Amino acid sequence: MQLLNNHKNHKTRILIIKWLVALIALGFLYYEIFVRHQAVSLFNEYKQTVIQIWPSLLLVFLLMPLNWFIESLKWRRLLLNTTKISKYNAVKGVLMGVSLGLFTPNGVGEFAGRMWVVEKKYREQAVSSSIVGSLSQLCITITIGGALIVFFASQLIAKDWLLTAQILAGLTVLFGFYAYYKMPEIAGTLLTRIKVFYRFGKFRDSMASFSKKALTKAYLSSLLRYVVFCTQLGVLIITVGGLSSKEAILVVGLIPVYYYIQTIVPTIALSEIGVRGLIMLFLFSSVLLESEVILISFIIWIVNLIVPGLIGLVFLAQNKFRNK
Repeated sequence: MQLLNNHKNHKTRILIIKWLVALIALGFLYYEIFVRHQAVSLFNEYKQTVIQIWPSLLLVFLLMPLNWFIESLKWRRLLLNTTKISKYNAVKGVLMGVSLGLFTPNGVGEFAGRMWVVEKKYREQAVSSSIVGSLSQLCITITIGGALIVFFASQLIAKDWLLTAQILAGLTVLFGFYAYYKMPEIAGTLLTRIKVFYRFGKFRDSMASFSKKALTKAYLSSLLRYVVFCTQLGVLIITVGGLSSKEAILVVGLIPVYYYIQTIVPTIALSEIGVRGLIMLFLFSSVLLESEVILISFIIWIVNLIVPGLIGLVFLAQNKFRNK
């Protein structure tokens, strides 16, 4: 009887925590969208522009589920050597992670959200799979963005250094690729030989369990996802700014630099729209007005974070926490 009561009390606590998180998240989202960023006023101000670019907006919105579906498939594939999880539950876990990631620095809450769809005994591997998936995405962003930063720096500072910059760009990509495939060994060294990482030592075996084939699939999935969200931003910048072909080529080259800078700047996702805007204004001021930067930043923020986050909140409210 006591055991039954403890089980009921545990379920009640989980239910209260779950709804509390959902309500707090909903309140924060309402504040951020309608109070802090004044979505209604923003829409009224740019209504004519939004109407004119609706085909581009539709394309950007349609690419959003593809973006997160690729991410969920990547995570599911990395999990398959330990436990089976349905595609539906993988999507649920990823979107619940987006919801919790909105309120944490650099989206670290995403790991917690994904754990809600995984059995307790497999959560260590699920965390490791999430880390590997995130590192594969980071590797793509850093290598491509870093290479193009070197290239554009040479163009802006000294054209005589173009060959050197191109070599450095190539080395940046190769180093990132090499470091990614050596990740299990690097993780093992960090977790066993450096004192500050000792408390994460339990992840050593699970991090080392990923084969080269699994890492390659994760890398390719991350590359595909990278192409998707670069396309979203490129379509918006080109159509909102009404750019010429020459300007469009410049934008295509600078978008990876934009994502590189955004990745290395610590943010909480709810405040990310401001960071996005500042970085975008810095990089694209030659082709976009400040008002256009605000509009593009807001659209990307809403489509790629807020809408998936709201869907994740629905899943969070409905989901039963797996404590087996």
